[in-house]
Amino acid sequence: SVRGMADKGFQLHFGAGVDKDEVTGAALLGIAAGRDHAFSCYILGTHSYKGTLGLPKDHKFAKYWLSKALELIQDGEDNGRGMAIDDIEACERMLKELEGGTEMPP
Repeated sequence: SVRGMADKGFQLHFGAGVDKDEVTGAALLGIAAGRDHAFSCYILGTHSYKGTLGLPKDHKFAKYWLSKALELIQDGEDNGRGMAIDDIEACERMLKELEGGTEMPP
């Protein structure tokens, strides 16, 4: 399932209860995001915004994935468990800052 892939990607990338494997974890998160898993889109967008998770800082890429995460949640088409309110609000803040040309502090 897409949700299972996203969960495994998160576990592997961050070493949550399993041996850490950042490359495989990031790949699974990317596949899940491509299959409309909103939280995976949010993770890719956030880390593209910050230049973390092994991703280069790329605001165009960040804007794409953050927008997609919100769109999936708002349309009720998420292939996962949804997103926490705090994550949705963070997503909205980052998008607003990207659109305004300002950057959040680290």
